Amino acid sequence: MGEHEGAPRFVGQLAPTFTLPSIQGSMVDLAAFRDRCRVVLWFSRGFQCPFCRGYMDRIAAGYARLTAQAIEVIQIAPNLTESAQTFFGSSPPPFPFVCDPDKRLFARYGLGDRGVLEATRSTIISLAHAADVGESGQTARAIWLDTANRNFLRRLHHHALTALEQGLFIVDDRGVIRYQVAMGTLDPVPDADGLRQLVAQVA
Repeated sequence: MGEHEGAPRFVGQLAPTFTLPSIQGSMVDLAAFRDRCRVVLWFSRGFQCPFCRGYMDRIAAGYARLTAQAIEVIQIAPNLTESAQTFFGSSPPPFPFVCDPDKRLFARYGLGDRGVLEATRSTIISLAHAADVGESGQTARAIWLDTANRNFLRRLHHHALTALEQGLFIVDDRGVIRYQVAMGTLDPVPDADGLRQLVAQVA
């Protein structure tokens, strides 16, 4: 993990606010968490990524320990909300999952695209990983759900020609960013205990 050159530095500044619908049905307003808890913002590749689904499972497994220490996790994904709701059905993750299909919030937090070569590499590795862990069917279904709509060409471009960075931001209970890192498309995301330890160190 690491920050790319020229990335804006947000540590010590108020986190850019947002209000987005979650796939669980409620609105997620970042400002509403002030004076209540610390927040981990995970900008992910989305539910079509088999690695991200694995990271989600590991965070979900320890989510109760995070909330017991007043830590919330919000996952931001470049997916369509309706597609994500269809994919997860009646079993969404326990933490808020919000969608940013036009990647405007990614850009506000300084996260960009690492180019076509990285997109090609990450796609090949992701598909191979899905096959290795027996999730080829789930991955194919996820990609189809997130591209088969009235914006088909735009969504296909999103999946085929971009390598969107991941990012982790830790926001304290005053709304100030205390930690940020831009991550490659395939860099690992800490599990719940790893996130808890990271929050304890910085916020």
